[in-house]
Amino acid sequence: HEGGETPFELDVTEAIRAGAPNLLAVRVLNPTHERIDGIVLDETPRRCKVMPYRAGAAYNHGGITGSVDLAIVPAVRVLDVFVRADTQTGVVRVQATVRNPSQEALRGRLTIGIAPGTVGDTLKTDLVEQDFPPGDTVVESLLVIDGPEIWDLSTPHLYRADVSVAVGDSVDEKSTRFGFRDFRFENGYFRLNGRRIFLRSSHTVNHFPIGLQFPHDPDLARRDLLNAKVMGFNMVRFICGGATPEQLDLCDEIGLLVYEESYASWFEMVNTPQMKGRFDRAIGEVIERDRNHPSVVVWGLLNEIQDGPLFRHAVASLPLVRYLDDSRLVMLSSGRWDGQPDIGTLSNPGSTEWEASLGVEAPGAARVGWSNVGGAMGYFE
Repeated sequence: HEGGETPFELDVTEAIRAGAPNLLAVRVLNPTHERIDGIVLDETPRRCKVMPYRAGAAYNHGGITGSVDLAIVPAVRVLDVFVRADTQTGVVRVQATVRNPSQEALRGRLTIGIAPGTVGDTLKTDLVEQDFPPGDTVVESLLVIDGPEIWDLSTPHLYRADVSVAVGDSVDEKSTRFGFRDFRFENGYFRLNGRRIFLRSSHTVNHFPIGLQFPHDPDLARRDLLNAKVMGFNMVRFICGGATPEQLDLCDEIGLLVYEESYASWFEMVNTPQMKGRFDRAIGEVIERDRNHPSVVVWGLLNEIQDGPLFRHAVASLPLVRYLDDSRLVMLSSGRWDGQPDIGTLSNPGSTEWEASLGVEAPGAARVGWSNVGGAMGYFE
């Protein structure tokens, strides 16, 4: 697996020796300027890691910071759950992906329930019986919540989607929290649930004292966000990625908006045959991991990137983002150092185009010198 930001899994069923000792060995490759298995630092999504270190960047640190689990799971299981909730209608669209690794179709029962985020009775349930062929099967269900409570800055109401699949006596379940909320740029203003708001946003590269990537005191990762909320900020931007699921869980709970990027957003990758695939994988895996968090309202693709192969690929990647998630605002590039105001900076939820909405942006607008773009165009940061 390539990438140091998102979770992944490997099926080791065929390698396990039943009733005998087994050794699990994990090899981590941390790229440098010398090729290791054909990979070098400047050709990978690397956040702001540099060699040698310089002020304003990050050390080229690497290693395992998350958990490594050996899980025994049913053969047929719930691989992923994606939830979209409509504030106007109360409709909850649940998209469940079920994996069947066997060589034959298996009959099963999929149960989908919607409940309050913490405690309380299940509000709505849907039951689907069908065959699950070999491979992955996507099942969609629509459930309606009457008078849903809205997720907002001061009242961050959360719901929970519980999805289980049963095949014979085998049952697997996955749960995820979500919320009813709508965030977009409309008529010159940012609006949350239809209400015009002034965004007071901080940003972080999510680095910490001593441990850098992960703090020596895990509570520091939470405390920073709590302090931002108490100080009056209503948004935090995770610049060039690095947000942890635990931090996003906290933002969901306290009503703190999130603008999230991936490791590929900054610095620019060297243009190689692998560049486009690595960019797509970086942003795609972040979206798939975090797309149920109601606090996450903006996907950011780039930061301070000049015109070039990476910028042009990011412009063309909006269909991929919309395939994975059509419910959030997308920002093309903070700072807009590309200097092309004929290309819009943002795409609202449901939109499949870059909308010319900020500063001097307009179809056919003349190119602007990149070093003056921030002041001349007044982009949102």
